Amino acid sequence: MPAPAKVVALLLSGGAGTRLWPVSRPECPKQFLKLFGALSLYQLTLKRLRAAGVDEVIVAANRNHELLLAEQAKEIKETAPLLMLEPARRDSGPAIAAGVALAKERFGDDVIVCAMPCDHLIPDSLRFSETLQTAIALARSGYLGTFGITPTAPSTEFGYLQQGQAIAGHAGTFRVDRFHEKPKLDLAVRYLTEGGFSWNSGMFVFEAGIFASEALAHMPDVWTAVQAAVAEACVTGRTIELAKDPFLSAPKISIDYALFEKSSKVAMVPASFIWSDVGNWAAVFDSLEHDSVGNAVVGEVQIRDVSNSLIIAEDTRVVAIGVENLTIVARPEGVFIAPKARSAEVKDLLGG
Repeated sequence: MPAPAKVVALLLSGGAGTRLWPVSRPECPKQFLKLFGALSLYQLTLKRLRAAGVDEVIVAANRNHELLLAEQAKEIKETAPLLMLEPARRDSGPAIAAGVALAKERFGDDVIVCAMPCDHLIPDSLRFSETLQTAIALARSGYLGTFGITPTAPSTEFGYLQQGQAIAGHAGTFRVDRFHEKPKLDLAVRYLTEGGFSWNSGMFVFEAGIFASEALAHMPDVWTAVQAAVAEACVTGRTIELAKDPFLSAPKISIDYALFEKSSKVAMVPASFIWSDVGNWAAVFDSLEHDSVGNAVVGEVQIRDVSNSLIIAEDTRVVAIGVENLTIVARPEGVFIAPKARSAEVKDLLGG
């Protein structure tokens, strides 16, 4: 009996470093931050995937982060991933497609690819592994799988998946009837009230050969460009530099728009694990432990009569008195202060 096909994780490591400014910056975006303990989000992702039995890791990144990716993997004694360096940011469509083309070239059409960001917080590795195994089984049956996150509030920050019919032979899985863009609040309330809608996690699991045939049908301009970028890449050890000209000929587009919203093979696995995309300071606040009056504090911080606030000090000291419902984040290069409810606006203010 032939051995089962390899399972390869394709991690997306990009980011402009504006969502969690000033702690995150272009040279050190949020996946490399250690806000939730001794390990960064990237390191936690590597450990979670290895525990789930992934055979190989490919990281799609830009050259500016090459050293940091290698150093943080070495720090936790993980095998250095294959680094696929993009000559420029082209969004998730070309990045994922190039990673699939690389995995397909190295491991064959039947390799299972688990494409996902490396800056999400998923505390429960066991439940993540169980959900991933369900998605892998779906992928071996010819589906393009994605994880749906059960909404906990009527969020306008996420896209939504509309649940379709159950899939026979794969308990607890469903076809995706439709992708919905980030909604206005009244529509998000309706989604939550009606049920049958999940947040789009941005995580996908599929067989490389199935992805390739769907890519050729629905985004041939992207697929042709990245195939050439991989074929003409400069390879040095475990570093693959994609060829610049063909890669830049690919349109800048997300994988949702380019492929998943068009394919009839998309299926959803409802995630049983706690998940956060750590997309803004409010999400960081929600994911940290709070004191008896609702404060989440990290670093050298002294407070008096402070409540329901997020205060983070990195390589500096913060003293706060008599405030509530604030986000205060400080490091030597800059300080961010805002009402907690408006923390997400820093990305727009900085033009990220």
